[in-house]
Amino acid sequence: MKRILTALTLVAVLAGLGLGCKKPKAVVDKGVTATELLATADKQLKQGKFNEARTTLRHLEQYLPGSAEFPKAKLMLGDSFFFQPSPSYPEAEVEYASFLNYFPRHELRDYAMYHQALCHFSSIESAERDQTETRKALTGFQQLIAESPGSPYAGETRAKILQCWRRIAEHELIVGVFYVNTYFYPGAERRLKNLLETYPDYVDRERAYFYLGEAMRQRLLVETDVVQFNKDYLAKREKADFKEFTREQVEQYNKDFVSFSEVQIKGYRAEAKSYYQKLVESYPGTEWARRAADRLITMGTSGVKEELDS
Repeated sequence: MKRILTALTLVAVLAGLGLGCKKPKAVVDKGVTATELLATADKQLKQGKFNEARTTLRHLEQYLPGSAEFPKAKLMLGDSFFFQPSPSYPEAEVEYASFLNYFPRHELRDYAMYHQALCHFSSIESAERDQTETRKALTGFQQLIAESPGSPYAGETRAKILQCWRRIAEHELIVGVFYVNTYFYPGAERRLKNLLETYPDYVDRERAYFYLGEAMRQRLLVETDVVQFNKDYLAKREKADFKEFTREQVEQYNKDFVSFSEVQIKGYRAEAKSYYQKLVESYPGTEWARRAADRLITMGTSGVKEELDS
């Protein structure tokens, strides 16, 4: 019996010691009002006690969701992640998104939208990297302007929209140039044409025109071009397969394909010259215009302005 009591006593002592080693968790009095909780959280944030402030705000969120202070508490949760010394933009974005989901017509909706977009804007990569965050920021800023054009954040939002457009355009140009330098000319053509059509006011046009000219100057037929030609050729002759062709028809096909290839490539070269010519005429005196003039001379094109030939 003594051994049993001694063992039980030892267990109790060890349990007591174990509990004594744990740090007491911050406890919020459930009897405190929402107004008091919000004031406490605000004070904690101003003192830089971000974790304590979040504990206070989570308590309000959990136990007093019907209070008038609840919307402000939701925003302050986002702010606690956004404005802390080492911001956690993903967590801040989640909180701002939660506020917008809870209160789609709240008077502070524009504040939440602006800071949600800023979370993505602050996470933008360099122009050489993926621009997913840039596009998310752009979408958020554009939505804010569409919904609240008179918002006090509208001015800063419009400025950041321009920055987003410029970064995306810069990225697209870098990718297009990379494709030219790695001999992927069809990809460069698609990228650079889309760039000039989609972002005409934000792109370095001189560089874009020059590298688009470079792509078209060296572009050849690719597999998709051949596949489409063959498909059209068979359809025109109402054939399902080239196996149905006679020897004479195969010989004619070869001649037609060579002719098609020559026409296509000639078209690519003519298009290249048009981009070089545009540089020469629209941007005289620039380095890109001089380089374009050299290309035109090499390609045997007349019409280059005399002052650029000299």
